[in-house]
Amino acid sequence: MNRSHQSTESNPPAALLPAEVHLWRVFISGPVASDAAAAGELSEDERTRASRFRFEADRGRFVASHAALRRILASYLDATPASLTFGTGAHGKPFLDAPAQGRSLRFSLSHSGDLALVAVSLGRDLGVDVEQVRPRVDLEGFAARYFSPRERDALARFPSSDRLRAFFEIWTLKEAYLKACGDGLVRALDAFDVTVGDAPSRLEAVRDRPGDAARWALQSVEVGEDFAAALAVEGQGWRLRQLDWSAESRSVGPAQR
Repeated sequence: MNRSHQSTESNPPAALLPAEVHLWRVFISGPVASDAAAAGELSEDERTRASRFRFEADRGRFVASHAALRRILASYLDATPASLTFGTGAHGKPFLDAPAQGRSLRFSLSHSGDLALVAVSLGRDLGVDVEQVRPRVDLEGFAARYFSPRERDALARFPSSDRLRAFFEIWTLKEAYLKACGDGLVRALDAFDVTVGDAPSRLEAVRDRPGDAARWALQSVEVGEDFAAALAVEGQGWRLRQLDWSAESRSVGPAQR
């Protein structure tokens, strides 16, 4: 089981190690979402995508989360956020294309509500997903459409008071795995099972891709009372380090929790 390590250091974290996964928590509301400098750090494509949002708040969250991703990656590379360029895989998964020394960095971005998560590793593919826990969700309808029979049975066994959070834990575990694979748009969500509950979360019975259960490690992570989040990371033996991004200083800063 991979256990989280919560940083309490007063200095920026050490360099990213091959056996580490850094998970950054970024708040993307208020002044952060209206930071004019953030938009200037984005690419033309990112600014075009931001302009398509109908509501200003959604546009601000998009800009803030993508600018934070650039700033976090740039902090590892001693580069400027605007200098980073990205490519995409066959199914749209982004990767860092330049600077060249950054191509071994793997990253994943997810945001929901006013919270964004950025996961970073060195040479390990990974995916992160965060969802704001919303009470008005058709649990049975969504589970019937997207969950496997085993997952639906597991969800039904939770007490009614715990079922909403269990639903979002299952959902984020599934989404994190699909994001890590990079082909979630062409995969059926009921073609594999994730486990959730008292035992450590894991991937099992991947019916459309044998061998993936051994390749990927899954972990639910605590990021806030109103959110569910999960990581999928390639391989075993890695150490998770949870950190907060300081938007005010625009530099890497340790979590204060």
